[in-house]
Amino acid sequence: MNTRSHVNKSEINVLVVGAGPTGLTVANILAQAGVDFRLIDKKAGPTNESRAVVIQPRTVEYWDKIGLAKSALDEGQTATDVNLLVEGQPSGKLVLGGLQETRTPYPFELVLEQNKTERLLIEGLEEAGGQVEWKTELLELHHSDEGAMVVLGHPDGSKETVAVGWVVAADGAHSPVRNALGLRFGGRTYDHGFFLADVDIEWPFGHGDLYIDVVKNGFFAFFPMRGERRYRLLGKLTPELWAKHDRGEQLNLDDIRAVLEQKNSGVGATLESSRWISTYRVHSRMTERFRSGRVFLAGDAAHIHSPAASQGMNTGIGDAFNLTWKLASVVKGEARPELLTSYEAERMPVARYVLDLTDKIFTLQTTENRLMQLFRMNLLPHLLNLTTRSQRVNRFVFGGISQIRTGYRGSPAVGGSAGNGAVRPGDRAPHGLFEDGSSLYKLLRGTGHHLLLFEGLREDPAGLEATREAIEGLLDRYAAPVSVHPIPTENRELHKRYAAKTSSLFLVRPDGHIAYQGSATDIASLKMYLDRLFTRRGTQERTLSVPDQKQTA
Repeated sequence: MNTRSHVNKSEINVLVVGAGPTGLTVANILAQAGVDFRLIDKKAGPTNESRAVVIQPRTVEYWDKIGLAKSALDEGQTATDVNLLVEGQPSGKLVLGGLQETRTPYPFELVLEQNKTERLLIEGLEEAGGQVEWKTELLELHHSDEGAMVVLGHPDGSKETVAVGWVVAADGAHSPVRNALGLRFGGRTYDHGFFLADVDIEWPFGHGDLYIDVVKNGFFAFFPMRGERRYRLLGKLTPELWAKHDRGEQLNLDDIRAVLEQKNSGVGATLESSRWISTYRVHSRMTERFRSGRVFLAGDAAHIHSPAASQGMNTGIGDAFNLTWKLASVVKGEARPELLTSYEAERMPVARYVLDLTDKIFTLQTTENRLMQLFRMNLLPHLLNLTTRSQRVNRFVFGGISQIRTGYRGSPAVGGSAGNGAVRPGDRAPHGLFEDGSSLYKLLRGTGHHLLLFEGLREDPAGLEATREAIEGLLDRYAAPVSVHPIPTENRELHKRYAAKTSSLFLVRPDGHIAYQGSATDIASLKMYLDRLFTRRGTQERTLSVPDQKQTA
């Protein structure tokens, strides 16, 4: 689809810059949607390092929509519980695996190394007909509200001028695209130094759970990885070891052992071998805008977070899903360009929330304030132990960390009635099971829209069929494909999940959020919503405008 020999001048609808998890996700969705694009990265190939390792349930749900969830689960290690330790002593537990599957099909943390994540995304991309152009660098960017002109540099030293309809910058925290746009990347860099280490551990705890060990001057986190006794260990460095880092010296396994002993981890762990060790500083930053004309920022190019609660990479993948279905719809002429204004409106509040959440957690974990240390070491574990015994509290905490509670109520891209308030437009479409035990989410796979047509709690098969015909007749007028799924009365649990006492319809977007909600008998309101954002059949326009090269970012 996007394979081409290098020429002096060419055209493309979408250029994706950066082939990390965010850019690869964008490319997978574009490929499956049939949009012409190119994905470039100046690196020689995907990362060989484990780097980010925790995949949240919402991300697995996204991957399920594009057919990659099973491969991820086969490659990774699930962690069903999060255990809190205080200097090695058990002090509380957040239960994930005990949550009912009606909440999510994936009630666990998935530990999957970033190199494996990138590999499965590349394999998915290649199966869909796409590819990554490695060793290809964006040298120049000229853009306007009509399009962009870019200059690419290739491995052989040649340059290529490309007319581009849209640019997606997923080129990391040091984003050359963001810098070219002149956008500020405000925030802070923490003073503390940290390490990551993939190690084999012999210790008194079992394998399969996630452990957080709180110590006086910091914390250690242990993430179970695929393979017996293998863990990702994260912790705060001593000043002496950070000085070693500053001298350019590589940390070794003995250094990590010394940190555990010096900070009194108390876990009784014997570190037998290491596969990878890295040191870093923590940054907390966000750009002032996620869009400039035809250029969008996503992932680390738009926001970077502390590693607390393992949100960063997952938030970037959420950006990718939110943006890309909209971009594909506009490029294909199925939706009006106004739809794209909702990207900033929906994702910037999410990024701010994650930034604030991770900053607070991280500050609590690393504070050197004596009163806060006393609270963290003595009172907080007891509070957590008491509260996490409640399944309601477990659900609440899990909903935030897992990102399944992320929603877009009030977005300019959603509409309809608010119903009884339990489920509203902009919410993630609730998961649930049919009476036969099959998952509702199986119906929602793919890169298209889905309309759930609930019969209501009073059975009326004739009315359901007539309503379906009327709705399908309306949807046929629009260019965007929509699959209609009747939900008969007999599926009472699903009706309760969606608070659908009467005949109701829920239009679910390709990213799994509710675009429109309303009465199944009020087709006029559905039509008003569709007319606001979507184009009629036969009226699509697919154009690629090239700006004056004097308009330079």
